[in-house]
Amino acid sequence: MENSVIAAARPVKANSNLRLWAPPAIWIVTLFLFSTTIFSAANTSRLIEPLLRWIFPAASAAQIVLMHGLVRKSAHFFNYAVLFWLLIRGPMAGRPYAALACCILYAAVDETHQIFVPNRTPSPYDVALDSTGALFSRFLYDAVRELTGAA
Repeated sequence: MENSVIAAARPVKANSNLRLWAPPAIWIVTLFLFSTTIFSAANTSRLIEPLLRWIFPAASAAQIVLMHGLVRKSAHFFNYAVLFWLLIRGPMAGRPYAALACCILYAAVDETHQIFVPNRTPSPYDVALDSTGALFSRFLYDAVRELTGAA
């Protein structure tokens, strides 16, 4: 009888792990897609720069190009800040340093993979931006825990 109870509990555990890992896994796949040629600076400029010209009609061409670059670099920070939260609220709950390490490792892997992607260039600066976004979330995690009185 006891073995059948244990056997019945195993699929629940597997399902639980899947639910914990699904959001960060989906986000990692999304980040991987952002590292493809489709999201190169040349391609995103076709969407972002006209939008910036519409929002800031008095901006010069140089200012638009600068803002496009800032939007792209801000995305690095934001994307890895989100990845940290998905990890810490899911499979790495209670292990913020492990979540931070995973974010930094994936940032390095993601940039390294861009060596093989046409129209993309790997950059240690981007790894630093990604890591800074994750680190910011790490600090934010501590601040939220302190404010809410969580141990």
